[in-house]
Amino acid sequence: MTRNTAPATPRSRAATRERLLDAARAVLAAEGIQGASVERICDEAGFTRGAFYSNFTSKDDLVLALFRRERELMMAILREAADPQSYAGMDPVEAVGVIMDRFFKLQPPDREWYLVHAEFELRGVRDDAVGREFNDAWREVRAQFEAIMVAVLRDLGLQLTVQASHASAIIMGTYDTALREALIERRPLDLDLLRVTIPLVMLSVTQPLE
Repeated sequence: MTRNTAPATPRSRAATRERLLDAARAVLAAEGIQGASVERICDEAGFTRGAFYSNFTSKDDLVLALFRRERELMMAILREAADPQSYAGMDPVEAVGVIMDRFFKLQPPDREWYLVHAEFELRGVRDDAVGREFNDAWREVRAQFEAIMVAVLRDLGLQLTVQASHASAIIMGTYDTALREALIERRPLDLDLLRVTIPLVMLSVTQPLE
């Protein structure tokens, strides 16, 4: 592959960064964090190591940037799926089902990203510094999810009876378990099961607004 060594402009620098992130996504999913070298990622993107180190200080820095990018994209999709106009006038169970349908239409199950995410979790367990960075990034994700969840519940005339962090952990854990099983078994995600379980979970930890 021909490597790009042209001088960078702000626009081309941003494009270079995105291409490196896209390449890293594919390489990390296929080879894992330990197996994927900076050189391999550069080859996939078509850039030199110089281009890599102009954008990232290390492979871990790139992986964290990839994590933040993908999660921000997912949260943007969730915010779009949870547009109040999409569930206006519905009861809570129906409303949550509509939000889920909209979310999965915009964000189908992604095996490649699941593999990268799992790799980063393992890297964080093995390395304290990476683990702290992962936890910080994950707390940001959880905070965004919880804000969306609380807003939706308020629109539906409900409020949580437990801490938002506890409710989000249960809901996200339910989704992650279903996704992991579907990917391992090479079958579609069981959306019908999630349409039943997630609304039930939400109703079990909510009450009418006071």
